[in-house]
Amino acid sequence: MSLYRQAGRSSGWLAVAVAAALLVGFGVGFGVARATAEEPTLEDAVADVQADAAPAADALELVAIHYETAEDAAQAQLSRAQASFEDVRPELELLSPEETDDAAEAIERLASLVESGASPAEVEGAAEEARATVRQAAGLR
Repeated sequence: MSLYRQAGRSSGWLAVAVAAALLVGFGVGFGVARATAEEPTLEDAVADVQADAAPAADALELVAIHYETAEDAAQAQLSRAQASFEDVRPELELLSPEETDDAAEAIERLASLVESGASPAEVEGAAEEARATVRQAAGLR
């Protein structure tokens, strides 16, 4: 009885074994990476919401500044503030639902004053109130 191999004929088992070992290695590496990944903290999440709320507060401040000289610019800033606030509102409601509702009402009052052509002093007061309530809802004291 003779034992020999034919030239050019290879077994596919070696390739399958190498592929399986690579898959297991990638799976283990992925699992270890996920297990050791840092989860965001509550402080990180709050800081993100505060950063997202800041543009709305800033735009509200600009409404009063532009109202005296250019009502179109004031309206544009108001629109920007409203859109920014609506983007961050769901997260703000998780932090402080009552203060978020107060901020929404203050922004609506400001919008009414701007649309009705109120005096610059009234708009300035309402803009400051809206800005303060947005900052308060976000915890930006």
